[in-house]
Amino acid sequence: MHVNEGWVPETPVEGVLHAFTRIGRRLKSKQAGDTIDHSAHLVLFVLRCNGALRLSDLAAKMEIDASTASRHVRALEQAGLLQRSADPDDGRAFRVELTEQGIAEWEAAAKRRMQLLSQAMDGWTQSDIETFEKLMTRFADGVINLVDERDAGKAWADKGWAAAAAAHRNDVQNVENNQ
Repeated sequence: MHVNEGWVPETPVEGVLHAFTRIGRRLKSKQAGDTIDHSAHLVLFVLRCNGALRLSDLAAKMEIDASTASRHVRALEQAGLLQRSADPDDGRAFRVELTEQGIAEWEAAAKRRMQLLSQAMDGWTQSDIETFEKLMTRFADGVINLVDERDAGKAWADKGWAAAAAAHRNDVQNVENNQ
């Protein structure tokens, strides 16, 4: 069931933006069983994918400032999900890495979100799911490549969905009017 959330997409591209906004809000919200918030899960995810990292490298991979990364690390360390270790390349620096408890927390959270996605696709054919995965991956790669090329540090989505959609509509109308 589609719930009208105040803004109705006028084009398929706007529909994609609207869908991502709706999905993102729900995937970022705490799920039953979560013990930490979404941003903390991102720290766990980055460390799970990369292994031990210096704080500056963690912040860079998350595209946040070092002070924000430091706050997350401190809280996750106090929760027993992260630990610090000496950096083998620089004795003055430290790296952060997941503890066994941190790995377990990440895996449990990932499982909960995978179950949510699986339930949302209940009734889909295997072919539909495979096609959806290919298209989503292609789309994600396209967005990431464009944002990385601009190297602006902030995704266009940070400007707000409605403003971006309005600008897109104006650009399309200007092109059509000039033809």
